[in-house]
Amino acid sequence: MSIVGLNRLARDLEHVPGLLGRFEADPRTVLSAYPLTTGEREAVTGRDSGRLLAHGMNPVALRNLMVVLGVPHGAMYAAHDADGHRHDGR
Repeated sequence: MSIVGLNRLARDLEHVPGLLGRFEADPRTVLSAYPLTTGEREAVTGRDSGRLLAHGMNPVALRNLMVVLGVPHGAMYAAHDADGHRHDGR
């Protein structure tokens, strides 16, 4: 996992003017500017907090990323077990 890249993405989406809008319009282009694996890009675009957490993303940075991406607090971890496995069929 590219922890530094994920943390930087979380920070940038929250603080860089216009970046969130560009991400929403074209996530592939925005994510290409960060040193992330294909799986990490899929987890970010899929808002898969459990997968990111299970692979070592800092929980505070993860929470910030999910909030910026519009995931409600209560839904961030509800569909995952302690190992990050989904329980909602996705």
